[in-house]
Amino acid sequence: MTAQVEAAQRLYAGLAQSYDDETRFITGIRRQAIEALNLQPGETVVDSGCGTGWCLPMLAEKVGSSGHVVGFEPSPDMLAIAQARVTQRQLTNTHLLHACGNTVALGLIPDAILFSYTHDLIRSREALIHLFKQAKTGTRIVATGTKLFPKWFFPGNWYLRYTHRVTITNFDGLERPWTFLAEFCKHHEVTTTVPGSRYLFTGTLA
Repeated sequence: MTAQVEAAQRLYAGLAQSYDDETRFITGIRRQAIEALNLQPGETVVDSGCGTGWCLPMLAEKVGSSGHVVGFEPSPDMLAIAQARVTQRQLTNTHLLHACGNTVALGLIPDAILFSYTHDLIRSREALIHLFKQAKTGTRIVATGTKLFPKWFFPGNWYLRYTHRVTITNFDGLERPWTFLAEFCKHHEVTTTVPGSRYLFTGTLA
């Protein structure tokens, strides 16, 4: 286990119970990310760093009973809430793993991979290499999260760094969080919200 994963586990141990409530304002962009996956019945989708499992019910519905959802999460506190959600919703096509990106064994070849507010994960080239080795050419990649405002809006960037200190252990690359993902994709697109603090990355694995 890397030092960053250990730091993330400590961070989310105290945040897990309130995480869904505190992140309610990003519901819209998370829904957009799920739609951008373009999931079809029977496909396999991976929810990387699935957290409390907010996205899992929608992913499970998209792929249907013949499909598969694999979620992995390094924080046992967050994963416990995700598992309770899976059990309560009776998501029989959903399987959760206690693992980090560097070590996870998916067990299935994904058609699509989601990274929803997983900045620490997508800024680890090592984790992405390990994860994408288990995927195939053409796998659809979608990521969403926070990015810094344009440089001229420094008060906003100060605020983002201050507020996100409780959810991010590494602020490296926050101006363009998707750059490592782009390295693995044969083509990609990035759209940002106005005034520019959230992004949606879509790509296809090379």
